[in-house]
Amino acid sequence: MEKSKFACLGHVFNKQFFYTSKDERYNAFTIPGGAAFIQYLLSRKGLAKYVPLEATCRCEHIELQPFEDKETKKTSFFAGRRLGFVRGNATPSTCDADYAVVLDADMGPIALPPDDVPVLWASNRVLPTKEVIDRIASRCFLLLDADVLRINAMISSKISWERSATELVWQLQNNPVLSYLHKVPHLLVTFAEDGAVYVKREKGVPTASLVLAHGGGEGTLRGKHREAGNNSLDTRITNPRDPGDDSFAMMTASLALQLPMFLSGDMPLKLLPVLKAPEKLLTEGYSLEQLQTGCFDLPEIFEDPETWFNIPFMPDQSVIDPGYWCISNNVGDKRIFDIACQYVMTGAQAIKGLPRLTFGPLTTIDRHEIEAFRNICNLIDNYVKEDSVRPLSIAVFGAPGSGKSFGVTQIAQNILPDKVEKLEFNVSQFTGNADLGYAFQKVRDLTLEGKLPLVFFDEFDSGRDGQPLGWVKSFLMPMQEGKFKDESGNHPLGKCILVFAGGTAASFEEFVKPMQALTYADSAVKLQQDFKNVKGPDFVSRLRGTINILGPNPKDASDINYVLRRALLLRALCKRKLKMTEGKDAPINRHILYAMLLVPKYRHGARSMEAILDMSRIEDNTWKPVSLPFYSQLDLHVDAEAFIKLVLREVILNSHIEKLALAIHEKYLQEMIASGSKDNPSVVPWDELSEEFRESNRNQARDIATKLESAGYDCDSGDSPYPSIDRFDDETVLSLAIKEHQRWMDEKLENGWRYAPVRDNENRLHPLLVEWDKLDPEEKKKDIDAVNNIFPLLKKIGFRVYKVE
Repeated sequence: MEKSKFACLGHVFNKQFFYTSKDERYNAFTIPGGAAFIQYLLSRKGLAKYVPLEATCRCEHIELQPFEDKETKKTSFFAGRRLGFVRGNATPSTCDADYAVVLDADMGPIALPPDDVPVLWASNRVLPTKEVIDRIASRCFLLLDADVLRINAMISSKISWERSATELVWQLQNNPVLSYLHKVPHLLVTFAEDGAVYVKREKGVPTASLVLAHGGGEGTLRGKHREAGNNSLDTRITNPRDPGDDSFAMMTASLALQLPMFLSGDMPLKLLPVLKAPEKLLTEGYSLEQLQTGCFDLPEIFEDPETWFNIPFMPDQSVIDPGYWCISNNVGDKRIFDIACQYVMTGAQAIKGLPRLTFGPLTTIDRHEIEAFRNICNLIDNYVKEDSVRPLSIAVFGAPGSGKSFGVTQIAQNILPDKVEKLEFNVSQFTGNADLGYAFQKVRDLTLEGKLPLVFFDEFDSGRDGQPLGWVKSFLMPMQEGKFKDESGNHPLGKCILVFAGGTAASFEEFVKPMQALTYADSAVKLQQDFKNVKGPDFVSRLRGTINILGPNPKDASDINYVLRRALLLRALCKRKLKMTEGKDAPINRHILYAMLLVPKYRHGARSMEAILDMSRIEDNTWKPVSLPFYSQLDLHVDAEAFIKLVLREVILNSHIEKLALAIHEKYLQEMIASGSKDNPSVVPWDELSEEFRESNRNQARDIATKLESAGYDCDSGDSPYPSIDRFDDETVLSLAIKEHQRWMDEKLENGWRYAPVRDNENRLHPLLVEWDKLDPEEKKKDIDAVNNIFPLLKKIGFRVYKVE
């Protein structure tokens, strides 16, 4: 009998789904579970022999909850609660196949396959034992769910992909409980169905990469499952949010499909098919046809491009994340500026695969903001579930116009739709205790109505009666005791979220700076004492979360993600105000786009971005340079001169082409005369130069911008925040010199010149019409000098060069 491609070993059981239909009829369906389900999935591809389980194997009993799609009227089913289930345990002891897939569901010992059979060992329940790994390590591809590792290792969840990935790799390398896993050459760790880290070891040295299914955080897909099924997915006693074994089994089977080709070197590993294998099941549930026929299929291995992010790590690294890895800062061969431009024009497709956080209209891909918002999200989520009626206190800081209230509002309203009610008070406008009492009474009224008040105290750090931070002490009782005091006495606030938005401090670090002074200078001591006098440390101790909103302006010279933040804001503004159709390019002129992304500073943050669009005279629903507001209006929100120069950058550069061409020729003359080459017809003053050679110099000048862009550089008159550079690195010089030689050859050939070993101007023959590698060093140096000459040339017209991140 011919051997199967795969034998599926490990723990197997039946799963019985049941529900009561509208006519009160009892319906029950049985499908295989565990290794048997993987065996079934592979048998549908003709890669394994499927043998149904014997009736002696006990079942898991799972109550289904019908869910009808409002548009299609199609009924799907989502796993609800389980009723007193006991799982069976069958471990086939034979392996008559080329490869073995072993599923360990933590139900007892497993008979291992023969020593010559490669093994895909998978578990979303338990780590394989050291004894098992010792026996199969050299031939093992290990697939684990991240929660299995979290039992023994501190790996964050739902904070940021960068943090989870770096913590995972660091724990694998240094945690003694996990050290025996170093023997495995291939380890794939899945974070639900949303991301995966692949760790490969060669000669004991690990390399690790992260692949994301869609960019959303861990648990995003399961969140859609919960939303569609409208239940808590209680399918595991130990983890009520786990959607069951079927999802992990489908990922295991999808990985098994690639195993033969991957291990033989015929195909690189593809992780998107693995992560997306259970996507339909999780978003659409179990269809009636699937349950009746038991027909489940895996998607084919597809050729969609996937981005692998290399996780920075050194084997002897003692700190988890020394460089604070941020994926959006370094996206392969893509510049941040290019991603930003593409996002404004085309939308989410430009950031596909990048880590991102989205709550309603709020979207961010900056690690700092993602982690801060996730922290707030977790705080609010936990606060809602707990019994405490003490308010949840959060402080939010940022420059004016950065959107301090927007982000927290979107999070709260998305976690608790129709329950959160926002209240907003500007503390700088309070005149006395009566104003504060009125504010808290409004909060109490909402809690009595069963609402969850989201209360913003804007500019809470305002002065009072001439005392800086004078209002801070008035918030201590409500924060700590959940009560407020007015003329009639003390009153309970009830459950609420208090958000304190800073007005004088742009960051939490700036606010608490008096607490952290390390000097004993009189001025520092006074600052500390003043802060204590206004109860600043007491206020800080009552906070449960803080967040710094970065806004559209760079926070410092190292902040290169500000361009992406501007792009996200600009896209949202254009969608709202320019009647953009989804899937269509934004109706914005690229010169305005360039200026909006690169102007040094918005005087009033995001409000200035919105104001510039509001003041523009939009015609034909297209934002053009002619639409821009008058100079004086523009100057209210940006440096108008810098902004206009950025809009007209190409025009200004082009207006200097003649001057640049003349300077190029003058330098050429000096070099040729110095070398004694005077017989060349181009070695004459500009006024005596033929029009063909003049145009050749102009073309070289026009090509400066193209060269810069091709190497990731740009130029302007100092109107963007990027720092200037005064030279290229050697690799860039060589690359651009080769491009210059090719440009010159293309120009000559287009003008009718041909190669000949001896130059003949009359017949248009030239010995240098050859590939770069065939040029002698002296001729190569001319092209290299032309590249290095870009800097002094641009300086002549008041331009500078900078690196575009």
